Amino acid sequence: MKLFVILVIFVAFCSDVAFSRRRMRNKPKPSKTSKQTETCWPGERSSYTGDVSKSSSGRRCQNWRNVFNPWGDSNGIGDHNYCRNPDQSWRPWCYVRRGRRIVREFCVVPMCPKTTVPPRPVALDTALSCGERQEQRTNKIVNGAFADVESHPWIAAIFGQRFLCGGSLISPCWVVTAAHCFDDGDATDIRQLSVHLGKKAINETNAKKEQAFLVEKLIIHQHFDSSTYNNDIALLKIKRRDGSCAAKSASARVVCLPPLRTQLPAGFQCTVAGYGHERHRGSYSQYLKKTEVKLISQSLCQSPSYYGKRITDNMLCAGSPDWTTDSCTGDSGGPLVCEAAGRMFLFGVVSWGDECAKKNKPGVYTQVTNYNKWIADETGLSVYTKGLMYPEK
Repeated sequence: MKLFVILVIFVAFCSDVAFSRRRMRNKPKPSKTSKQTETCWPGERSSYTGDVSKSSSGRRCQNWRNVFNPWGDSNGIGDHNYCRNPDQSWRPWCYVRRGRRIVREFCVVPMCPKTTVPPRPVALDTALSCGERQEQRTNKIVNGAFADVESHPWIAAIFGQRFLCGGSLISPCWVVTAAHCFDDGDATDIRQLSVHLGKKAINETNAKKEQAFLVEKLIIHQHFDSSTYNNDIALLKIKRRDGSCAAKSASARVVCLPPLRTQLPAGFQCTVAGYGHERHRGSYSQYLKKTEVKLISQSLCQSPSYYGKRITDNMLCAGSPDWTTDSCTGDSGGPLVCEAAGRMFLFGVVSWGDECAKKNKPGVYTQVTNYNKWIADETGLSVYTKGLMYPEK
């Protein structure tokens, strides 16, 4: 009989232990998503899955199962008394007993350290990615066509107290333009200058497309002659307020430089773009415009019926065969680009002309390929001035 009683007691004890172990094993555990969130809180109005179980007053938190809990077992709530933030309050909290009442109190939970995300690298054009663009169709108008800036992404708008000239981005930090754009020459106060890329209209701003720069340095060709416009070329070193240069985008790209002394045959079609006058003594276009022109031989442009001896070896001429389109006042400094092997190369800088679109008086451009060495010496851009992307004969 005694042996039977002992056996009954032993079986009951084992069953109770087994049940207790099973109950402990099935007890819900607080949700923990990572080691970091076990001990810290990411920030305002975010969830918390750590194990702090006291409020800011030092009171012990109540088990969520024993208090009003409309969230059930969601948002990390369960059979435990850890602080949580199920309603996205400004910090984690819990219910505590204050006298006879159950009230909410915020918890003191250490903030997680802020992780600094490294800035995304800025894409920059190189001598090998120059002259690429997104060609877009334009609607023809009198004396040219309105142009999307994406089809001429190297064009720069240079401002002083007002709009001064166009220019061409030849590297992320350098713009080439015309020397005659700066009336004060080397005495120009560069603090008054700014350069804008991606600008479709000189009187409008598109923050998504445009990039604005200060001018760090102005270099005017040492032999520029303001009476003849010989050596009409200048360089601007640009920078943002944070010191960076032009970032590569659909509306801001680098134009290619052809190799030294490269010349194209007469009749070759090129493109000139700018914000200048729509006609002689007319008003500014305001909007970027472009037109196609054909190169004119040096001998013809130096003939008496054209410009005679006013054309030097540092200049080239281009115009439309019917004399209806041309560069004009305000286009100065802008690009004359010609396509080779699917890339656009800067062959000319808009310089001067006798009125605009006048018969036998084509636009005159600074011949860029005469200045590769000068550009390299002044800027250090020897890789760009080699014209690496120009097709070999």
